[in-house]
Amino acid sequence: MQFLLSLMEVRGVSKHELARIMGVSPQNIFTYFKRDDMKLSVAQEMASRLGYDLSYRLEREGGPTHDVVMDIEGLVGKDGIQRLAFLRVAMAQNGIERKKLAVQLGLNYTGVNRWFKVDDIALSYIYRIAELYGLTVKIKASIRKEKMPEQISLS
Repeated sequence: MQFLLSLMEVRGVSKHELARIMGVSPQNIFTYFKRDDMKLSVAQEMASRLGYDLSYRLEREGGPTHDVVMDIEGLVGKDGIQRLAFLRVAMAQNGIERKKLAVQLGLNYTGVNRWFKVDDIALSYIYRIAELYGLTVKIKASIRKEKMPEQISLS
């Protein structure tokens, strides 16, 4: 969650101010940062309220282990590119199967499938998946409302 603190610092926004911007109590914001975890959708909303678009990638040094052809319809939902498209791509490129992943994470298969059904996941699971499979989490924040977005690498 250091990446969110970095974005807040760049914008000069405190946790109290972020709570006001988000329309939640300061306690909610402090809890997220104390737990050092939140849903991906919440992190993206916080970044959006700070004026950033976030994009995520899971990468393996040296590139993917599998050549993959993916059906674009599996990555696009009714509102555009799905939030977890990056995870679907990384799993396909690295031969990660949902059932095996569930076992490795100590979860049931239904729980892992639910991530994709609701198109959301806790940030901690993204990092656990990366660690299990020797991947690196890459987060890019782009400032919105400009013709040429300024990009900040946060990983």
